[in-house]
Amino acid sequence: MTESDLTKFIDSMKESVMEAGKIAFECQGKVENKGKNIDQLANDDMYVTQRRSAHTIVDEKVQEILLRAAIEIIDPKTIHLDAEEETPLANYFSQKPEETTLVIDPIDGTLEYIYGGDSYSICVGLIENGALLAALVYFPARQELFFAKENGVYHKEDHTTQLLSTPTLKNENVIFVNNRVEKKIVDDLCQKGIQVINDSRERGLTWPNALIKCLKGDIRICLFHTPQIRDVLLGAMISKVPRGYACDWLGNKITWPNGGRIPRVLFGFENIPEEVLSSLCSS
Repeated sequence: MTESDLTKFIDSMKESVMEAGKIAFECQGKVENKGKNIDQLANDDMYVTQRRSAHTIVDEKVQEILLRAAIEIIDPKTIHLDAEEETPLANYFSQKPEETTLVIDPIDGTLEYIYGGDSYSICVGLIENGALLAALVYFPARQELFFAKENGVYHKEDHTTQLLSTPTLKNENVIFVNNRVEKKIVDDLCQKGIQVINDSRERGLTWPNALIKCLKGDIRICLFHTPQIRDVLLGAMISKVPRGYACDWLGNKITWPNGGRIPRVLFGFENIPEEVLSSLCSS
């Protein structure tokens, strides 16, 4: 994909995610949880299972808006699609692995959306040959947009757009982990004096909120076990901010797979502390 094509993709998708976000926000509180069947994963508690199985008609409506916009810019027959929902326009995309993958999560955080929260987001990403070309994450209830391209990550709020720079670390010993990170690792990190924050409804810290805190320097590292790519596009953006990284648990730079889940990944700034790597390498 040429630089001109990429610019056109980002500009068009910015308009589409905000259009879809307006519809999602207007429908919030007026739709029911239809639910969907999911594969149960190890270590998923009841809340995580409820979160993964949540589904509304808005998810489908938003995805169709995004796919329609994408089809006007890129040839769907040459693009692999990694999308949350099975909607009619998804059938236009290639059903086999391709060099380029379009990643879409129409409502990331559907359960929060149903409960009336503001941390749900609309996510779009473009991956080519293992590299993230572009990403957009829009929070309709906050009217807050993050988008990434080759020259960095931008934050748009109200009428202001700002290019993000390396944050000042305010809490060097705070790490966020998702629920699938092994208890042995969490215990080992805690014994080393590291404050570990788990994702849970009670704490009110969703994955997007944790990644935003990382972007602002309030959290040193966000650590994930087997996340969907479309759920951690904000983390992918961290790697595009100066001195940011997206690494596996051995400290190697991530090569983004052609959709689906990433086995183990961590996001952060500056360097990965040795005490963290030693805990991860011993798992």
